[in-house]
Amino acid sequence: MEKEKNLKAKNTPQLWVFLSANILFLCGMIFPTYFKELTKDFDIVLILKVLGASIAPLLLFLLNGLISSHQKAILVFWKFKHPLPGSEAFTKLSKNDHRIDRDKLKEIHGSLPKSPKQQNKLWYKIYKKTSSNIIVANSHRDFLLARDLTSLSVLFVIFLGIPALIIGSWPINLYYFIGLILQYLVVSIGAQNRGRRFVANVLAIESCS
Repeated sequence: MEKEKNLKAKNTPQLWVFLSANILFLCGMIFPTYFKELTKDFDIVLILKVLGASIAPLLLFLLNGLISSHQKAILVFWKFKHPLPGSEAFTKLSKNDHRIDRDKLKEIHGSLPKSPKQQNKLWYKIYKKTSSNIIVANSHRDFLLARDLTSLSVLFVIFLGIPALIIGSWPINLYYFIGLILQYLVVSIGAQNRGRRFVANVLAIESCS
């Protein structure tokens, strides 16, 4: 758990840039004249750095706390039951990656489980053994970042997109809302790929050890 917190902390700058870009775009869309006037004499990059250093950790902490890890997995993988990628580690992912030696995994762990719950349980046990490997650690960090970006994308649809539909100018507000939906879809598909890659990397390292 401590390692996951450290990985999340390393992702804070990227999450803040993502959040800032969405907020600035919303402000520029809803109040284009005032926004242009307000920012013409300021360095936007400097503003983002100052705000990021001061309130980004707190703001991201609050936003990320609105959605649980299980809910984030649902939003990423679009499955209500057993959404974690480890739930299909042995019945699907291990069969689709040429790096994974399934016979070696069977030699180490016996008959490989088929139920989603047991698959995720065994996969997590293997992950704990291989978590210090640089490939596993990097893919875990990438997945956590992509997962958090996905959850933020959903929050943007709710807290930015819906208000924009109400108070924004037609049809720009509709285009903006559709843009947020597309952003969520693109980010979530990327998170799916990184999550499955993370699971496969763990199995590949284990089967080659």
